[in-house]
Amino acid sequence: MIRTCLARSALASRSARVLGFPLLLMLLASVSLPGAAHADEEDDIQRQIDAQKAGVPDLELLDRSHAAASEIQRLRDWLGQAWDLRNKHEPDEAREVLERCMAEAELIRQIITAAQLKAQVADREATLDRTKAETDKKKKALQEAQIKKRTLESAVGS
Repeated sequence: MIRTCLARSALASRSARVLGFPLLLMLLASVSLPGAAHADEEDDIQRQIDAQKAGVPDLELLDRSHAAASEIQRLRDWLGQAWDLRNKHEPDEAREVLERCMAEAELIRQIITAAQLKAQVADREATLDRTKAETDKKKKALQEAQIKKRTLESAVGS
């Protein structure tokens, strides 16, 4: 009887260890998962911020006419704000600011493109004005040559 009690006790403690270990693992996993997910989310936000910060100098290089200088500064400010929110462990607010930053970067690209097109239009208009002036000058020279020809023909013909 004592043997059976000891055997049952050993079996119970072994089964408790066998069942307890997976339960312990599940408990540890459930406790550590939100922290790991939270850390992964913050790492993801950090990667997005770093990627957008890396694109700012490229935007500055594209903006030769400085048409979007204030918008680029606003983008820098917002990226700083997103970083601060990430450090305060406010991922939802940080993602909202990051979305705003992506829209701002697109706006900057459009402003730069519009400024480049305006410069191109101004160059073409200047070329057109020069061409018109040359054409008018040549027309005037042609008319003067025709008048001179007629006067010479009338002088020779008389």
